[in-house]
Amino acid sequence: MHIALTYNERPSDLDRLDPALEQHIEGDEWKTIEAIGNAIKSHGHTLTYLKIHEDIYNDLKNLQGKIDLIFNLAEGISTGADREAQLPMLAEILGIPHTGPGPLSAALILNKFRAKEIWRASGVRTADFQLFTSGSTKLSKSLSYPLMVKPSNEGSGIGIKSSSIVKDQIELTKTVNQIIAEYRQPALVESYLPGREFTVAVLGNGDNVETLPIVEINFAGFPDGAPPIDSYEAKFIYGATGMVDMHSTEFCPARIPQSLECEINELAKQSYLTIGCLDFGRVDIRLDAKGVPHVLEINHPPGLMSDPNESSFFIIAGRVAGLPLNDLIKKILDATCSRRLTSILT
Repeated sequence: MHIALTYNERPSDLDRLDPALEQHIEGDEWKTIEAIGNAIKSHGHTLTYLKIHEDIYNDLKNLQGKIDLIFNLAEGISTGADREAQLPMLAEILGIPHTGPGPLSAALILNKFRAKEIWRASGVRTADFQLFTSGSTKLSKSLSYPLMVKPSNEGSGIGIKSSSIVKDQIELTKTVNQIIAEYRQPALVESYLPGREFTVAVLGNGDNVETLPIVEINFAGFPDGAPPIDSYEAKFIYGATGMVDMHSTEFCPARIPQSLECEINELAKQSYLTIGCLDFGRVDIRLDAKGVPHVLEINHPPGLMSDPNESSFFIIAGRVAGLPLNDLIKKILDATCSRRLTSILT
């Protein structure tokens, strides 16, 4: 096939400690983009790199009829709550098949509040939650402290910090107001789940959905005093700056009983299918005080950083399953092609 790889590229001149990095963190470094491109080409495909910019529609239109598939890593063309739906929408307007979910599901995956509404209505277990559009919003009676507060429409740990766990009304109001002011979006307030945290790489579609070995976030490997949450700092600062040995902050496979493993995998599949994710994704899950797993959120596209000096959960799970990057990319492409073939035949 002739495949176009669409991506957002992270500026190479920003240090990990530069506060400006957070607004670009969803983009990939060139070494990651190139590694994925090489993996695609290793299976005999022709590749065109397409960096996302404001006129990407015309780039895609010029390739209409010349490319067979878009391998989509793009986070969006512009900012906004629905940005991850932008590239899938353009692809569908032009009739170009693409990896990953369609526009509606792509938007819902990023919208944590709407995703949780769908999961709750569908019987998929998730923590109690409430959307705050201002610091003066009255707390629901279904919620009690401590609470977790985060931006409603961000990924990659953006806006999740030490101050995200709040213990009283004063902290809640302050954190909600900070999120609204800094990220220009509502704040999602959830019951804080005090248990262990896991993330599950999912591949495939429909009855052929499979999970890779579960990754556990090892909070004991975090710096002293760091909150036990997979925050922005945990994802991008601790390991990169030498504060911790990054591989001390996760276990894969997770050290859990088989019964819990089965329950987590089933919950991951349910949340993935219910929200309409396709081909591949990663589901974050956390235990409550009784050890019962709840879905936190789903990530698409998940990070695919193949550099062994980076901590990339999807890649780690694949490696433990005996699937290096080239094989993971093939499974994603196979899932997409099988899905497309099924839709044509039916």
